[in-house]
Amino acid sequence: MSDKKAKILVRKDTLNLRRKYGRSKQINVIERDAYVPEGIEEDIKQDILKRKAITATDIAVKYDIRVSTIKILLEKYAKEGLIKLYKPSLNFKVYIPI
Repeated sequence: MSDKKAKILVRKDTLNLRRKYGRSKQINVIERDAYVPEGIEEDIKQDILKRKAITATDIAVKYDIRVSTIKILLEKYAKEGLIKLYKPSLNFKVYIPI
């Protein structure tokens, strides 16, 4: 069972969309993992403590995990007291380590 949790699900696909007059457009679709594997969670915690500023998108892109999952993880770390919210905004949250 732990082998299933250790794997990261990342599927990459390219879609071709047809436009007017014979033009086409390619879109890259990346489906990321919906949960944080146990082994990677410790790596994320160590990486967060080394950074000066932390955003959910930076961590999500680096570890190929969904942004919504990383937001939940960052809120958990904020409640634990590892990080704190710096200049809260409605759309963009920046955390700093304590």
